[in-house]
Amino acid sequence: MKRVCQLLLTGLVLTLVICGLNVSNEAINQLTANQRPPVIHMQADESQWEIYIAGQQYLVNTDKLVQVDEQFETTAKSACKKVIDYLYKIWAIFRVVFLS
Repeated sequence: MKRVCQLLLTGLVLTLVICGLNVSNEAINQLTANQRPPVIHMQADESQWEIYIAGQQYLVNTDKLVQVDEQFETTAKSACKKVIDYLYKIWAIFRVVFLS
């Protein structure tokens, strides 16, 4: 429980720092009439995600994310099946050696 509280407080502090950086960046933009991108920002459209990290823009296509998700799902299912089969083998050996 203590570890969870520490993680939540750390996340809260990081969120507040990020919000403060974005607010100060916007204030500097208004004072200097510059249009610098936000420090950290994410905007999602139907076809792509637009992510700003430290003023750099990164575009991510959702089509590629769907492909990666499908590949991850099949890989995870096969890995889980292998683990379950391995545990069944161990259980069978345990039953034969200790319970018979």
